Amino acid sequence: LHIEGWRSSYSGLVDQAFLDGLDKAAREKDWAGWLAGGAEAPIARGEDDTPVGFIAFDRLKTPPPGMSPIRPLYTAEILALYILPASWRAGLGRQLMAAAASRLLEKKHKSLCLWVLEKNTRGVAFYKALGGERCGKKTVEIGGKSLTDLCYGWRDTAILLPRP
Repeated sequence: LHIEGWRSSYSGLVDQAFLDGLDKAAREKDWAGWLAGGAEAPIARGEDDTPVGFIAFDRLKTPPPGMSPIRPLYTAEILALYILPASWRAGLGRQLMAAAASRLLEKKHKSLCLWVLEKNTRGVAFYKALGGERCGKKTVEIGGKSLTDLCYGWRDTAILLPRP
């Protein structure tokens, strides 16, 4: 699911040979580390109970540049959010973000941030629509190509919860 999410989200943004070469075993090793370290990853399922997306979150791993370690603005991070294209625009992204925010609030995390490729215009627009504020940027290398990663943050995760 993670590999398919990358391939659909980053097609045209990241070298296609890199996307085609994504390795399931390497992803499984990454996931084993994340989950062993305390990350959670609820899965969204389609009508036939097939997994169609997921969100992974944990305490803050990659703070925005310049953030004080003593008084951090953000204490949690969305590590990944991917939905298969056939399920795009069905509200699953909002539901997954709300589920993550709710669970993080239970764990006393009142703020969160995430990183998204600048050229991922669909993702950037989605996070802006959810009230995310740009709070940093950095250069990352993916598949031998330098790309800009933007950080979006929510200082109050309650904004992500469903409204009655």
